[in-house]
Amino acid sequence: MKANYLRVIWLGAALLPVCSCTATTTRLARVEPASVGLSPTALAAIGPALQAYVDSGQLAGITAIIAKDGGIAYEQSFGWRDIGRGAPLERDAVFRIFSMTKPVLAAGALRLIDQGRLDLEDPVAKYIPAFADVMVYAGGPAAAPIVEKPDSAITVRHLLTHTAGLGYGIGETPLDTLYQQAALFDPARTTAQFADSIARLPLYFSPGTAFKYSAAIDVLGRVLEVASGQPLDRFLDQQLFQPLGMHDTSFRRRDDMERRIATLYARDSLGLLREMSGGLNLMYEPETRFFWGGGGLLATPHDYLRFAQMLLNGGELRGRRVLSAASVASMMRNQLPASLTPLAAPPMIDEGYGYGLAGAVLVDTARASLPGAPGIYRWSGYVGTYFWIDPVNHLIGMVWSQFTPGRTYDLEQDFQRLVYAALAPPAGRNAGANR
Repeated sequence: MKANYLRVIWLGAALLPVCSCTATTTRLARVEPASVGLSPTALAAIGPALQAYVDSGQLAGITAIIAKDGGIAYEQSFGWRDIGRGAPLERDAVFRIFSMTKPVLAAGALRLIDQGRLDLEDPVAKYIPAFADVMVYAGGPAAAPIVEKPDSAITVRHLLTHTAGLGYGIGETPLDTLYQQAALFDPARTTAQFADSIARLPLYFSPGTAFKYSAAIDVLGRVLEVASGQPLDRFLDQQLFQPLGMHDTSFRRRDDMERRIATLYARDSLGLLREMSGGLNLMYEPETRFFWGGGGLLATPHDYLRFAQMLLNGGELRGRRVLSAASVASMMRNQLPASLTPLAAPPMIDEGYGYGLAGAVLVDTARASLPGAPGIYRWSGYVGTYFWIDPVNHLIGMVWSQFTPGRTYDLEQDFQRLVYAALAPPAGRNAGANR
């Protein structure tokens, strides 16, 4: 795959029972904002702010949801699912969530850990033998790189915290060139072939010594396949999606999704929105062989909200437990050493964050420019899908669009500020909440 396609990726207890049934309802209940400590007057400012993105031609459509104390306190869609067809963006629209797939893979790993079939300290080579011989880049040109042995083996924990030494190949170093030449993100490859290919590339650093946002979660996808004995899509469907009622979450476009998938847009040379096709869009097609664990899920906002609410609830949703409370706590707790925290590395959008398992964790509100309480867990998808979970205020915020590159506009930041402006005291008066 060409290098410009790789750039898209940058910018995303005891054995627990499996519930064989599916949820009867796929949406959380609506609640009156005032009943959960949100000001209806302040919430009214959200609509005009988001509508302005559509009216100005910056974004085609936006969906925003605020869940508080287990219920939906705000939900609104603006603009279009498809401009050319005059199709409005509706509640059941399906989005490419890109790197918001990563927390789902983390939950899948924790599911296996709860079941005793995986451990955070397991070497990746236990599941993917090609990683037994991995080397670290020590200099030289791409045509003749100098390599050396790593100081330690890559573990599952390293994959989940982006400290494995892997990368995406975005840049101009000789090692970036090697990544680009490897054309790793090929939809014709299987997940196993992808993992073996990236294992043949040198690492950027010895595992555990630095943080680098990377294809580590894509490798984790193959680990989950081997540890579970199932293809990644089937494993996640049985272990997470069915028990949580996430009926509209999939690695592939399905017939029942076709009329609901939001069109992906970019800006052309005239500054107008144009439909994007090809490239990484091919990862979602039915004939694709690669289950892209780092970015390949399609989902509706309500499906992902159920996933986020499960995490906020400590691993269960409406009486159906899919993760232990201890596993969820580890996922949403900073896992990086003090020497690497807080992170200043891309793709972080704010200071004050460490990193948990496949998501950023707010550890220093005094350094953060955005409002929120300590312990916020958040991540995003490259084409404009964003979420955060605030355990202190029992709040989930989500704002989604389909535009590449998603960070072109301050949609996420604008929305978060508006949400916390509506949060009534005293819950909103935590450190950093009024910054």
